[in-house]
Amino acid sequence: MGSWMTRAAGDPPVDPRAASAHGAAPAHGVGIARHGAALRNGGRTIALAAGALVIAAGAMAASTAGATGDGVDPSGVTMPTSDGSGWTRAFSEDFSDTTPRGGFEAAYTDRFSVYHGFADTAGTGKYTATALTAHDGMLDMRLRTTAGGTPLAGGIVPLVDGQWGGQTSGRYSIRMKSDEVDGYGVAVLLWSDANVWAQGEVDFPEGALGAPAWLNVHCLEDPAEKCMHQETGASLADWHTYTIEWTPKQMSFLIDDEVVGTTTENIPTERMHLVVQAGSLQGTPPRNAAGSLLIDWITIDVPAGSSPESAAPAQDG
Repeated sequence: MGSWMTRAAGDPPVDPRAASAHGAAPAHGVGIARHGAALRNGGRTIALAAGALVIAAGAMAASTAGATGDGVDPSGVTMPTSDGSGWTRAFSEDFSDTTPRGGFEAAYTDRFSVYHGFADTAGTGKYTATALTAHDGMLDMRLRTTAGGTPLAGGIVPLVDGQWGGQTSGRYSIRMKSDEVDGYGVAVLLWSDANVWAQGEVDFPEGALGAPAWLNVHCLEDPAEKCMHQETGASLADWHTYTIEWTPKQMSFLIDDEVVGTTTENIPTERMHLVVQAGSLQGTPPRNAAGSLLIDWITIDVPAGSSPESAAPAQDG
């Protein structure tokens, strides 16, 4: 069984240094397995440091009802044009520009930085721009193993105002679903612009493709530990809208506009940017495993009255 370092003839070389060249956190390209495999079964697990946590009662139905927006889109819910009072839209993308197979990077270069040429988080797969295609109003991250035994992965960073870099607060929404692909997972995360793990990591949603969606907030004092670790009632196999609301005093997490978790602890204070990455979980995926992560749309908002560069909201209260 090949590893991410096993290449088929003609594959581009794996170069961990390419991480920073493509606007990615280098830690994502050196085989640091921070994102463990999500459980496919079992009850909700919550491990908390001291702090406030509110969890919505009941299971999340696997439907699109209650999600923001109107009209019809590939997922049944159109990208909202605004998120109401308190927020200002800074970035939006509904992937309406169709690309040739594997041609996403060239067509969307002004809107996204694309991971390419370095190892995925588990260290067994390789990020490649050729895994990404826009079609039918969706971004398709197609995950599979090459003839040479290399599991392929996909990763993108939205470019707010065409520039790489994050904010110190914001509202981030993504509407997505996935096939169930054995050995592969997805993480939608906020990651430090400075690539310093101790500045924070927020993963929502995260999980094995086609499995339950998890919420993970890493502890600032010990980022190897998760101070929020919660299985939600939503399945990544179904269309859902996942939202992170981040202010200096609180982070809230929503699925289809319903709050599933809130914390006032371990809130990042440094600039963070949004990342969407899908790749191999710990170990090497089966060679015949293949499928897609599909993204209908992504939006990023900043607090009203601030710019993406400052993103410094007025204090609550």
